[in-house]
Amino acid sequence: MPQKIGKNVLKKPPSKPRAYKGELLPPSVRKTTVDFVKELKKHRIAYVVVGAVPVQFYGRERFSRDVDVVLFLNKKGGQGLLKILNSGYYEVKYPLPHERRLEKPEDLLDWHLLRLKDLRYGGLLDVHLKPERLGLDEVSYDKVKGVKMNGQKIVIPSVEDYLITKLLSRRPSTHDFEDIMSTLINQYQTIDWEYLEGKAKKLGLSHLLNYYREAVERKAQ
Repeated sequence: MPQKIGKNVLKKPPSKPRAYKGELLPPSVRKTTVDFVKELKKHRIAYVVVGAVPVQFYGRERFSRDVDVVLFLNKKGGQGLLKILNSGYYEVKYPLPHERRLEKPEDLLDWHLLRLKDLRYGGLLDVHLKPERLGLDEVSYDKVKGVKMNGQKIVIPSVEDYLITKLLSRRPSTHDFEDIMSTLINQYQTIDWEYLEGKAKKLGLSHLLNYYREAVERKAQ
């Protein structure tokens, strides 16, 4: 069991989460994010923005060309999502035309991911339709955090749930390692460790969480 890092280990721990504004995200990505969120709100679809956006507020600024959004869909939300897809603002890049039938809300249940291109600004959207694949549930939604992007409010996961999404979706040769490390270093004193450790254990991620904590210990010392 790795040593828990306390205030005596991290020098000058932040008293509150550090906030970044996402200056390294291209304007097209920021605009795509806030406009898609507006559409979700209009159709009362519960969502949370994950991927490269939360790390701008929790850990570090970094570049990204796409946006990841997780949807908590019910039947009415599925109807709303179909209206968004048929609005003429977005092109469905995945699933491919010969693979998909997206005519009824229940058709969306066959897919865990939609990849969309914003035809107005050129931004790319990965829309995740199965929150459980990223370790998100109703409790996660109750813990979401509101932040501002382009002057508009959007919703991102709590820092604990953001770390869970990153641990589950980590990929080699990507930004995931630095995203996790920067978030842990900057938010260590604000993290609800009991909640994070419990969720990591439930999802079989304890070994990975401990690995990153040990890396933070070495860096802090």
